[in-house]
Amino acid sequence: MAKNYYDVLGVPKTATQDEIKSAYFKLAKQYHPDVNKSPDASNKFKEINEAYSVLGDPDKRKNYDTFGTAEANSAGGTGGFGGFNGFGGDGGFNFDFDDIFNAFTGGSGFGFSSNASSSSAKRNGSNIILNLTLTFEEAALGCQKTFSFTRTEKCSHCNGTGSENGELSVCPKCNGSGKVQYVQQSIFGRIVNVGICTNCGGTGKVASQKCSYCFGSGIVSKTRTITVKIPAGIDNGQEMTIAGEGNASKTGSNGDLIVQVTVSPHKMLVRNGFDIYITVPIPFTTSLLGGVVTVPIVGGKVDFDIPPLTQTGTVFTIKGKGIKKLKKNGYGNLVVTIVVEMPKTLDKATKQKLQEATKDIDSANFVKCKDYQSKISKL
Repeated sequence: MAKNYYDVLGVPKTATQDEIKSAYFKLAKQYHPDVNKSPDASNKFKEINEAYSVLGDPDKRKNYDTFGTAEANSAGGTGGFGGFNGFGGDGGFNFDFDDIFNAFTGGSGFGFSSNASSSSAKRNGSNIILNLTLTFEEAALGCQKTFSFTRTEKCSHCNGTGSENGELSVCPKCNGSGKVQYVQQSIFGRIVNVGICTNCGGTGKVASQKCSYCFGSGIVSKTRTITVKIPAGIDNGQEMTIAGEGNASKTGSNGDLIVQVTVSPHKMLVRNGFDIYITVPIPFTTSLLGGVVTVPIVGGKVDFDIPPLTQTGTVFTIKGKGIKKLKKNGYGNLVVTIVVEMPKTLDKATKQKLQEATKDIDSANFVKCKDYQSKISKL
């Protein structure tokens, strides 16, 4: 191979088509000559496009991986940069450069093609992102939340037309097409860019008399109140998308409302996935003799039996007492770690009682102490 196209795009040979496309967009945006003015940007851009013309086409990529060339029956290369449609030559690589230009302009609708799709005139409304804070219990058990936010909606006075009397005429700037052409000169020659007409917003129509409510825009700002059902098991940092509740567009559909969830911590429990964890201190007497301790769970409490001779650091797992699994059946677990607490003071009478009570305990029961004494005696 004269060139390693995978190295050019900075991806491994095992990369998926989506990973290849993503790498291409990133590099093309970085080295496009209209953006990057460094002397080698043009050559680098050509090299990137040449690599993507092969790796971006599954059939050509297969031939390239097998034979070292994009064409299985060809002894030469791939035809190079001249094989791109729209850049000279008659190569078979068919790619929409609108995607690249949208990456430069933030999706403004301009493209590198004189035959851009007429659907570019339809722009959906933008999404709205809101943060919703839930308590630990609300997230674990699920709940309903009612909240208000501001969004744009189609003007009810003019029904979104922007016209006071409903009369619309052909836009004089785009002649009703909703699109206008812009000629751009670059190192590749004359390029015709097609964009949405700013005079009519892509509708091809303008109001004879602007609406007195929306001033011809067709949309107004309003406060919207909705009630959302929060599913049990949702976690901190997760999102909910509510389709069609975003900002309105004069020419397309509403955007979405994206609710980003923040969950407040519990006073005692710690969540990890669908399991909950807690460290429980017990007196040394309970450690020796056993007993019952009360442990918090989601939305309540549960009594938990401590068996006799429980050591500090012992971990108990109580099945099914954790968080409801999000959109699934079943629950996580409650994980309890025991810490044995010793008293800070003892009166003389208590010490005597303990000495009397423990004098008959066989020293062989203290395995770790016996091992320690054995090691230190050999030092």
